[in-house]
Amino acid sequence: MKFYRYTMVEYSHMDDFDRLVVVPNPKIVLEEMNLLKETPKGFWIGYGHTDVGSIRSQGRWVSKTSTKRYAYLTKEEAMENFIKRTQKRINILEY
Repeated sequence: MKFYRYTMVEYSHMDDFDRLVVVPNPKIVLEEMNLLKETPKGFWIGYGHTDVGSIRSQGRWVSKTSTKRYAYLTKEEAMENFIKRTQKRINILEY
């Protein structure tokens, strides 16, 4: 089972004089996370594989019933959440 989350990233690089150069060109990236463990109330998700001893240190818990989640089961739900998060950021910056 996969979980999806869209994020916005900006890439940077070092120039010839060892200065950090950030080009203002944000990209939308789709992150895919794996199901590590299912519980009665939710899911432990992460980037690795199931390793019983390290689920809490590597994973993130997602509720089954919450309306706001860190990651979603479909790409469409993940995109809707990304749009809402981005609109909220815009509203805060405009205020």
